[in-house]
Amino acid sequence: MPSDKPPFVSVIIPTFNRLELLKETVASVRQQTFRDFEIIVVNDGSGDGTTEWLAAQTDLRVLEQENQGIATSRNNGAAIARGRWFAFLDHDDLWAPEKLEVQAKFVAANADVGLVATRHVRLGKHHGRPRRAAWIKGDLLVKEFAESFIHTSSVMIRKEVFEEIKGFPPSYRFADEFDVWLKIAAAYPIAYYDQPLVFIRFYESNTSHNRIGVRTDTYDILMKNYDPERIPRPVFLRTMSDHDISFGRAHVKAGDLTEALKWFRSSVRRTPLRLRSWRYYLKYRIMHACGILNRTNG
Repeated sequence: MPSDKPPFVSVIIPTFNRLELLKETVASVRQQTFRDFEIIVVNDGSGDGTTEWLAAQTDLRVLEQENQGIATSRNNGAAIARGRWFAFLDHDDLWAPEKLEVQAKFVAANADVGLVATRHVRLGKHHGRPRRAAWIKGDLLVKEFAESFIHTSSVMIRKEVFEEIKGFPPSYRFADEFDVWLKIAAAYPIAYYDQPLVFIRFYESNTSHNRIGVRTDTYDILMKNYDPERIPRPVFLRTMSDHDISFGRAHVKAGDLTEALKWFRSSVRRTPLRLRSWRYYLKYRIMHACGILNRTNG
């Protein structure tokens, strides 16, 4: 239950019809070595028993709402949060026990950062751990623009920074968080810890599997946040070329080679000296010319 003293961190978990996974996610927060936090679960209209389970949890703050989508759910959770920092966690991801402790110690000693993140890995997949985990801090706008290396479940954002950028944009269905990271990285120093402290699930019903929707949102966000005075032109062209290839592969997966070719051709135009662009374009140009229309994974 909330006390009179605001917590250092508000952990915000939006959820929709993932009760069994939600239980594991909440358990990973309860097991944190850092204890100065509150947990806010935003139930986005679940009909799988989530409401009843949440009602029996005495250590959670619960916000019940009709289905409004993940961006609005995150924003609504933040609107009632009392912490100085906001940590967002997807309802199917897990935290290592020391995740909050590592980040809380860092931000206490680095008051200028607007956002901190850690490395994330796929749950159950073998991953290496760096011999000496290290923080990188500073102007990471170019790195985020080119690599999109930040995952939602890994971030902690200073409350006033989140309010300044006006939260997650509901206009994007699939990549709203990418827009947030770029906005913050453009205005504040951010930091990243190269240690796997967040474990994500990957399965066919993930929204990330709507490849065309993800690429459409990402394209708009990249163009909107491109600052030619801070992002070198070669970095912009290579990033957009990679995006073109991803968009093309999404259309290959959907069985539309004609549309895929348009994006592979765009990749070649952006980076005409790049072997990767030509490899995709020529492979699927030949397939298209031969009338091969079978679905492939790209």
